[in-house]
Amino acid sequence: MTAEHSADLMQTVSLQTLSGVLNRSQALVRIVAKSLDVKVTQEHVTLPDALTLIRYFAGRKSDQDVLWNNQTSKLEAAEARKFELAMALDIVKRERGSLEKQVSLLAAQLDKAHERNDRLEAKLHELTESFAHLVSQRDRLLNRTNVTSKASLKNYQGREVLYLERPVNLHLLGRDHHQSDFG
Repeated sequence: MTAEHSADLMQTVSLQTLSGVLNRSQALVRIVAKSLDVKVTQEHVTLPDALTLIRYFAGRKSDQDVLWNNQTSKLEAAEARKFELAMALDIVKRERGSLEKQVSLLAAQLDKAHERNDRLEAKLHELTESFAHLVSQRDRLLNRTNVTSKASLKNYQGREVLYLERPVNLHLLGRDHHQSDFG
């Protein structure tokens, strides 16, 4: 190494050192140096070029603070939103459990109502059959009574009285009272 070369190295700063001071990656420092027409030789820049890069990044410090604060506030908002969503999810889960219980209870009530309905329907069917049987019996009795009734006049205590043999039952015809000449 020559004296001139070593003097040049003393008046230069390595990109690694500059990166550490600026708290930036070496790749970012290299890209900014290229955009500012700063010559990088053997991973080093001259002192005046190092000052140019430092001024560039120092001027951007406030922008970075704003960016940092903006990102921090977004992160805090996201965390708050995450907490709200977790609370909402918990509420929805509890409501879902409650609704599932209600659905189970209502399904059980519906099953009982169906069973009761089936029983009542069977009873109604039996009752209808019974009524149909009674009506057919009534009709059969009425027909038989109408056919076999006989009327004749007889003397009773000196008077003529209408006498019915095997009389028709008036209550089967839907009449509540029958009039009698006896009385």
